[in-house]
Formats: sequence, C-alpha cells, structure tokens
Amino acid sequence: MDANSNNAAFIIETMTRNVRVIAAACVLAAISALTPATARSQERLKIIYSQFTMTNSVSWFAREAGLFERHGLMADLVYVDSTPAVQALTAGQAPVATMSGGLALGPYLNGLDLVMLAGWCNFDSYQLVTRPEIRRPEDLRNKVIGIGRFGAAADWGLRLILRKLGIDETKDVQIIQAGGGGPATRLAAMEAKKLDATVLDSPQTVQARRLGFRILADGVELGIPFLQGGLVTRRAYIRTHEDTVRRIVSTVVDAIHFAKTNREAALKILQKYMRINDRDALEDAYESFVIKQFPRAPYVSNAALQTLFDLAAARDPRAKSADPQGFVDSRFVREIEQSGRIERLYAQTH
Repeated sequence: MDANSNNAAFIIETMTRNVRVIAAACVLAAISALTPATARSQERLKIIYSQFTMTNSVSWFAREAGLFERHGLMADLVYVDSTPAVQALTAGQAPVATMSGGLALGPYLNGLDLVMLAGWCNFDSYQLVTRPEIRRPEDLRNKVIGIGRFGAAADWGLRLILRKLGIDETKDVQIIQAGGGGPATRLAAMEAKKLDATVLDSPQTVQARRLGFRILADGVELGIPFLQGGLVTRRAYIRTHEDTVRRIVSTVVDAIHFAKTNREAALKILQKYMRINDRDALEDAYESFVIKQFPRAPYVSNAALQTLFDLAAARDPRAKSADPQGFVDSRFVREIEQSGRIERLYAQTH
C-alpha cells in the first residue's frame, strides 16, 4: 500500500472514531436531558417543622412522596419545637420552615426579615376541649386552660376562640404553658386533671372525645380566620436563592396535590409522623385539613393575615402601624398558578 493509501486509511479511521465519539456524546446528552432530577446532583437543604400537627404535614407529604427530588432538592426535615424553631430559622440553621404565622410575626415586628411564602391553613382549626362538667362558655370562668408555649399557634388560636365566645382571656380564665411535646402533652395533662381545658385539633380531638372530654367550640365552625400553617423564610435568603425558593414553593403545590389525590398514601404518611394507629382519627384529620382546608393554590389569605396583626397589636403597638403585606411574598405561588401548572395537575387526576 502506498503512502497516499495509508494517509487515506488513517483519515477515514480518524473520522470514524470522531463520529463515534460525537454520537456517544449526543446519546449521553439525550439521556441526561431525559433523566429525572433524582438521578442528577441535587441541592441539599434543611426544612424545619415546628409541631407534630396537621399544619406541618405538607412537608411530610413532600418528603415521603419524593417530591423535593423532582425539583432538584434533597430536603432534610428537622423537628424544632415552636419558639426555638424561629430562633433556628433566624440563626440560619435552616433556610425555610413550616410554622404558624403567629410564631413568625413577633420576630418580624422586631425587625427580622421573616416572610410568609405560602399558607395552607387560613382558619383557626383548633377546638376548645373541656372537662365534661364544663358545658357552656360561662363555665370556663376561673378555670385553668393549657397551651404549649405563649406566642405559638395554640396560644393564639385559643385566644381567638375565647374572644368569639365572649370570654376575656386576661380576666376570666388562667392560661398556662403546658410545655413542649405538642398536643399529646396537653391531652395527657387533661387526663391527669392538671387542666380544665385546652385547645387541640384533629386527630387529637377524636381521642379527646373518646376519653370523655367535651368539644365546647370549633374555630373552623366559628369561621375564625387565622394563619395557622404556612411556609416561612427570610428575605435575605430569597435574594440569594430565588430559584431554590421557587422550587420549594413548587414542591409545596405538588405535595398538596399528592395528598388530595392519594388518600391511602397520605394516611400512611400521617400515621408515620404523628405516630397514631387509629384509622378513624387519621381519617378525621385528613378530612379536616387536606380536604376542607388545604387550597390548591396556597395563598396566605388577607383575612387570616389581618387577624394575626390585630392579635399582635394587643401586645406590641408596632403591629398597629406595620403593613401586613410586608410579611407576605405571594409571587411564587402566583407564578405557578398563572402558568397553568396547578390546573394541569388536577386535570390529570380526573
């Protein structure tokens, strides 16, 4: 074979090898484009939840259904009780948290840049649970009522119910802190006769009725607006991680859809996190929150927001002049809704 033939063979071989390399690269690119976020590198973050209650369940649904991963996130859920949860959030130990609006409002009025990104519980879901002998609101006078911690959701929710019933929470009753541990601690204190009344929400209210306690009032039935569950972050985090925030809010939307359209799976998740094996109690909780309260588009309601500021004004004069809208950033929920994605999600399940 002459030199020209050798050169031609070398050129053909080189071109063939290059074609193979390019083809392989194209295949890899195509596979990468089609591969879900779970198979690619993901952003890791911590999300705080402040109680073992239904108001925090959206993050549980998202975690157990693998919805964070779909949006390129790897979320570690961290339980931190009530007030310490706000402290952990403001100290930067986690970028976002699920908690009541009331828990975050105090630090906001103190100048911290906390902001509500979404709200999925816009009514007072607490029920006033009393000893059997307390039959009327007037019977509450001079009685001891327990909440978890002052300033937490149960405290605010109780005061709203008492006011609706015409009971002065500062003069007619004694409100005490029953400590951490959530609703189970308060229910145990009721059984031990350390409290005359408390506020619980489902599923603990089902257990309370079985123990012989009376449901004297229901915040939802009374139509009391109250921002009891939502997503909180800091404005500084939004400025530096806007895309991450957008993906977190998208995950929240997906989690609500998942819970509404996958009843049995949602009940199993609730059983795991709330450590309750009572099917009737779990069903009651699911109906009370997922079906009756959780909105498809989780906006913070203006009425629920105003209630928070009205409550806070009794303790902090700054709440009277503060702009409630400064405590909310609804643009991420609005973007998702206006894109038509929420409508498409639910259309697929019909």
